[in-house]
Amino acid sequence: MKLQLLSGAFAALLAGAAPAQASPTVLTFEDIGPGGQLGDSYGGISGWDSFGRLADYPFGRDLGLGDYQVHGWGGELSFEQGPVVFEGTYYQFWGTNSQISYELYYQGQLAYSAPLDPFNQPSGLYWLASGYAGLVDKIFFYGTSDGIVIDNLTYSPAAVPLPGAAWLFGGGLAGLLGYGRRRNNR
Repeated sequence: MKLQLLSGAFAALLAGAAPAQASPTVLTFEDIGPGGQLGDSYGGISGWDSFGRLADYPFGRDLGLGDYQVHGWGGELSFEQGPVVFEGTYYQFWGTNSQISYELYYQGQLAYSAPLDPFNQPSGLYWLASGYAGLVDKIFFYGTSDGIVIDNLTYSPAAVPLPGAAWLFGGGLAGLLGYGRRRNNR
């Protein structure tokens, strides 16, 4: 019976040691509404003011993405609340440019780069998967002469380790001390 209680407590402590996973954030731009302005800090990201503007092109309607996207010429977007895992975005570009790509940065260092072939991309908005599962704190989109469109930019907060390791250590230590005391009292 005691062994079952100890193993149950140990299992609960192990569960508390796992990092917490938050659900992904999806920036649809639909909550800004007609006539609204896309401002810095929208969706926890800064850089929108220089990146582009809210557009109500019909590109995303056929995909069920809604009426609004961001039309811009590229630039840097920074995650304000710390590092995240960038999952991807719906993406479209016009024109030609040899530097159509995006880059992911973490702590000032290039973490991932994905050049895009302008002659081998689907037409219309398509899901541009990140291709990188590590932490990032900035994204840089290289634009084209005619611009790019993004929608449903998706990212997940970095897993936050709970104080589970401390609880696990403390609980194990308390269990051992309690077991030792009981044994000595007998």
